[in-house]
Amino acid sequence: MGSKDAIAAPPGQATWPTLTRDEYVTADVFERERERIFRRGWMLVGHAATFPVGGRRVVDLAGESVIVTRDRDGDLHAFANVCRHRGAQLCSPHPPHADPETLAAPSLQCPYHAWTYALDGRLLSTPRVDPDEIDRERHGLWTYRADEHNGLVFVSLSPEAGPLTRWIAEHAPGVAEFDDLRLADMVVARRTTAEVAANWKILVENYQECLHCAVVHPELVEVVPLYRTGHVLDPTRDDGAVEVSGNSFSAGGHEDLPLVPGMHDDRAGLYDGAVVFPNGFLDVTGTSVSLLTMFPLAPDRTLTVTEYLFSPDVTDDDAVGIDHVVDFNELVAAQDGVVCEGVQRGVSSTAFDTGVLTSKDALVHDFNEQYRSLIGPPGPVT
Repeated sequence: MGSKDAIAAPPGQATWPTLTRDEYVTADVFERERERIFRRGWMLVGHAATFPVGGRRVVDLAGESVIVTRDRDGDLHAFANVCRHRGAQLCSPHPPHADPETLAAPSLQCPYHAWTYALDGRLLSTPRVDPDEIDRERHGLWTYRADEHNGLVFVSLSPEAGPLTRWIAEHAPGVAEFDDLRLADMVVARRTTAEVAANWKILVENYQECLHCAVVHPELVEVVPLYRTGHVLDPTRDDGAVEVSGNSFSAGGHEDLPLVPGMHDDRAGLYDGAVVFPNGFLDVTGTSVSLLTMFPLAPDRTLTVTEYLFSPDVTDDDAVGIDHVVDFNELVAAQDGVVCEGVQRGVSSTAFDTGVLTSKDALVHDFNEQYRSLIGPPGPVT
């Protein structure tokens, strides 16, 4: 809920229009988003623990199948999921919740003609094609860019995108507010997936306001009383955080779990969060972090993958507390999914042109302005 990296609403302005029907439902706009946002900047793909040394994972970045690997030296790589021989898909997609240990592979072998590549993209072997028939050094995998920030892994499909640190500073500065936490040291204790029949922007907008919380999330407002008021940020604080009834997002608000690495005791009773533009949410409490990554599939379909992070000091004795945190977050996410799908059905009506945003929707307005600054006007992509 919310994000402290938002721009303050202009004083004296009571309302703003929402995005239009076309921006939520049409294939034309979705294609422009692919070209102007998803393929020009950086996209979150998950926590570093799900990309272990010697492993690979296939992700769908708005229609582009990408293999992300970590080689034996620990370096991240990203490649087009395409064999250089005849264009066959190199690795079959796998369930997003697949255990990283099951995806370990010393190399990548094409299922068509068995051309084999190293985890750093080099072409290693071409069965039944002699080495003097092809220059293997020139036929490694097509490369994208992969980078990591404090345990969060990103991929860019564009060679012209600036460094990841610049992208975060310009488009998701709230992420850097958590750099004092050692997110890279945390363990992924649970990983869940859901497909929501809604446009990805509807999910972001829902995250950025809490006017719906008292209606949709009766359990959540017990843990975060401020949310009953419709405020997503505490107007009495200047740090973007809100107080929770305990130290975690769980039904009782408190779990006897070790603190997040780098967490200060005086912030253990707070909840904070940020949008990882364009496709993620980072939520932090005293004892857990949830990282939600969105993979837009179509104008009206979004795959979400949520990774639940805990201190590396958790033990088997903490399993019940971890389950409480995950179950509560999954309940809230399921409630959000239902209302987001209802919004998608509503904005698909030919009667809908635009809606209206009020002062407590200011963060939604800020996201819409950020989105429009990157999507640009209709017309040919340049």
